Amino acid sequence: RVKNAVDLYDHFTAANAPIYNGREYTPYNFKSVGNAFLEPDTLADGWVNFEGRKYRSIPMLYDIVRNEVVALNYDHQSYIVLQNDKIDSFYLLHHTFIKMQANDKLHLPVTGFYDLLYNGHIRVLARRTKNFQESISNDELIRIFYQHNYFYVYKGDQYYTVNTKRQVYKLFIDKKHEIRRLMRKQKIKFRRKNFEEAMVKAAGFYDQLTH
Repeated sequence: RVKNAVDLYDHFTAANAPIYNGREYTPYNFKSVGNAFLEPDTLADGWVNFEGRKYRSIPMLYDIVRNEVVALNYDHQSYIVLQNDKIDSFYLLHHTFIKMQANDKLHLPVTGFYDLLYNGHIRVLARRTKNFQESISNDELIRIFYQHNYFYVYKGDQYYTVNTKRQVYKLFIDKKHEIRRLMRKQKIKFRRKNFEEAMVKAAGFYDQLTH
């Protein structure tokens, strides 16, 4: 009943909701290969925790290059940039992003949105970045987007940077052999194209083996 009441309130006050107070989004106006967004580059429904309140079924995009959460405005005619400092977390395309503050003590280097890949007794995060390179083809400027991911595992009392198979097993050294056995049993191998999946599996196995 409470949820129904909140949904009804949201429906009648949506046009004035604080979440829609952002500035208008400026689209990219050059020819490109790939895009700046969390794939694909089309609107998808997600939710946003904004100023401590969850807004559901928001058509949105995540511009990774500019680090901007973009939502379809209430008028369905324009796009707005949500205010980062008021976003606690958001969910889009099966990814949950949480805001983290840079912390030297915890060895977390950058403030921003981190993709929460695993959340147990240990935690696995990904910081996703995108940049572009310029190329000229037939006298036309083309910008080619490429993505790079940085992975962090919280274990003990700090975050560890983990970007290779060797680093994964070094971090989980006390259960290395058991994890290898479980990985082989499920036919999971560390490859460049599936490193993220394999790392999350290894972290999950470690969690199960130690708790």
